[in-house]
Amino acid sequence: MGSKPTKPNIVDLTDLQEGNNLYHSEDELIIEILKDESVKHYRQIKYLLNHHLSNILKIRFILSPFSFVFLLKGVEKYHIIAETLNTEEATYIWHIDKDNLNERLNSINKDLNIIRNKGRQFFIEHQPENFDRIFHDYSDDKKGFITWKGQLEERLL
Repeated sequence: MGSKPTKPNIVDLTDLQEGNNLYHSEDELIIEILKDESVKHYRQIKYLLNHHLSNILKIRFILSPFSFVFLLKGVEKYHIIAETLNTEEATYIWHIDKDNLNERLNSINKDLNIIRNKGRQFFIEHQPENFDRIFHDYSDDKKGFITWKGQLEERLL
């Protein structure tokens, strides 16, 4: 019995659409998704989309749980940020040096595969250096977003 190749957990827009090119850009897809303002991380995704460095990296998508991967620029480092669409997961942030982005992206892809294959708890117990999380406060959407944004901006070194 041959084993079936597993699909990657992190994909770009082309892979996500599997040949059905309904959306011409990552922004177009996310704007369509954000027409539903009731998605759990609506404000966070909108903020991250507005600050994403699309000239350096296209937005990536994690299939399970469905999430977005953004690149933000800090004062001294780049920050790869994974934000779920509609599950109560923390925002995951990898802080990386600006001079080895491609190498670190490969490492982050491996981290995401660990999360997929061994679970978030295993990953958190063995988390890499330069990794951080921001927990969400769901008691009040607006106040929770303001707190989240403040915590994110503190980490964008």
